[in-house]
Amino acid sequence: MNSIDHIPNNLYILLLSLNRRVFNPNDALKSLNLPSSHAKVLFYLIHNGANPISKVAKDLSISKPNMTPIIDKLVNEGYVERYCDDNDRRVILIKHTKSACNLFKSLEEQVKINIYNKIKNLNEDELNMLSESIDNILKLIPKIT
Repeated sequence: MNSIDHIPNNLYILLLSLNRRVFNPNDALKSLNLPSSHAKVLFYLIHNGANPISKVAKDLSISKPNMTPIIDKLVNEGYVERYCDDNDRRVILIKHTKSACNLFKSLEEQVKINIYNKIKNLNEDELNMLSESIDNILKLIPKIT
């Protein structure tokens, strides 16, 4: 067996294990008190900056008619702002607000606390092995296309 043959399977198992044991995105989303579609839009805007509503809808595979109530609710909650593109007044852009950043910062802190609580019972050797393994994976991920 070629040394690469087992890697896809092991990466798949790793992803499933991380999802079940270390970080469950559904549990994290529950603390936001937002539907997952709304959280996806916020997450997208925080990581990609201001974008036309149509591009966000396309990139997230959300139908345009469904985007309107999502954006309306996020605007009403103070997480998103709408404005017209300076170059083309027909294009409506949306961007996240400071409130959205603060919301995701608090979520990030809660996730880190949960992870800490899950790994704190590992012994020193296990913590070192986990730390080295994570460092190695993080170095290799950018090389995977």
